[in-house]
Amino acid sequence: MRTGFPMRGNTWRTLLCLALGTGLLLVPAAAGLAGNWPGWRGPTGVGWTDEKDLVLSWNGKTGENIVWKVSLAGTTGHSSPIIWGDRLFITTAVKQTRQQEEKKEIPQHHLLCLQTSDGKLLWQTLVSPGPMVEGYNIYAVPTPVTDGQAVYCWFGSAVMAAVDFDGKLLWREEREGPFLQNANLLNPGICSTPALYQDTVILQFDQGRGGGCLQALDKKTGKVKWEKKRTKMDQCNTTPLLLDVKGNRQLIVAGSNLLQGLDPASGEPIWWCKSWGFGASPAYGASLLYTEKGNEPAQLVDPTGQGDVTATHVKWKVAKMPGDYASPVIVTEYIYKVQKEGVVACLKLATGEQVFTGELEGVSKLASPIATADGRLYFVSTGKSYVIKAGPTLEVLGKGDLGGYGNGSSAAVAGGRIFIRDFEFLYCLGKKP
Repeated sequence: MRTGFPMRGNTWRTLLCLALGTGLLLVPAAAGLAGNWPGWRGPTGVGWTDEKDLVLSWNGKTGENIVWKVSLAGTTGHSSPIIWGDRLFITTAVKQTRQQEEKKEIPQHHLLCLQTSDGKLLWQTLVSPGPMVEGYNIYAVPTPVTDGQAVYCWFGSAVMAAVDFDGKLLWREEREGPFLQNANLLNPGICSTPALYQDTVILQFDQGRGGGCLQALDKKTGKVKWEKKRTKMDQCNTTPLLLDVKGNRQLIVAGSNLLQGLDPASGEPIWWCKSWGFGASPAYGASLLYTEKGNEPAQLVDPTGQGDVTATHVKWKVAKMPGDYASPVIVTEYIYKVQKEGVVACLKLATGEQVFTGELEGVSKLASPIATADGRLYFVSTGKSYVIKAGPTLEVLGKGDLGGYGNGSSAAVAGGRIFIRDFEFLYCLGKKP
């Protein structure tokens, strides 16, 4: 049985485009977005939500504002949960023993579906692993994505699958790569999340040493509809972003040395410029794109150009920007990001100048902030979390501590609740019924 909220024509797209263009978070619930968090960084792909009045504190020891908690023992995964209606989906891989790791045995992968109200497991679907032995030994790092009809899952063994809302495996396809395999963790393997465009699932796998590739797969069959080789790319794990730019859809792809705006129907370039990327996905607001690679250059780009826009549409560049894997978020005239473990930063969007840096003890260097419609920023992990007020000063509104170690999963927000996972547990945070 399909559940969830159907999109109503182009209404929500129009309203969302207005919000993105102004940097404001004014997307009415009636537009069809409320209740859904369909992929990495939410319905917009840039960490915004139309939710308001989320809880400001939670505690793993006392149970404060923990609606439910589900064990994920025996599994691994950095993937984030996604939400459609009353369903939560999450990918996992079976945790390997040391002996299995030494033998390079690839573990089984699963897609789990849980009820958002109480965490009840509705079903779990086995996805047999693909051909790649990943040095990262986690395998479930990319976040799944859904269109309300099926869930599309991309795993670290280079296997892609589509599963319907009843748990039926619709198709399973192995990708050929080539993929760079590196057991010393200099290359963390396949981390980039798929993106959906019309009848295609778009995969970016830049694995270095001439192994980069961009593919669009048919949503119904998993077969390749178009492919673009990326032979000059080094290893990079950013996630493609779909935007409306001057009334036309663009696929924004941030690589290790190149930022591109592509036609999502064909993969053909519209514009491009020199850039730097590795783990943090692009941020977008006020019709501008911000990209960075931790401890290397960062820049702001206007995506309305044609051809090589390095000299014409790059608004500013900072020679060295502290950072790590966490993706930043733009709200009105500011960029917010985790600068390093325990430190958050705010930059002026117009110039890249630092507005403030502030210590937030224990905040994870992997916590990608989520901006809510009532002017809050949530830096959430299963360790220590913080809620701050959006603005030019660091004002802490709330705190949370689940007692975990805060791995690389990003939170999902839907239905007035926050969902976050690590290797051990999946949590639902919110006001208890």
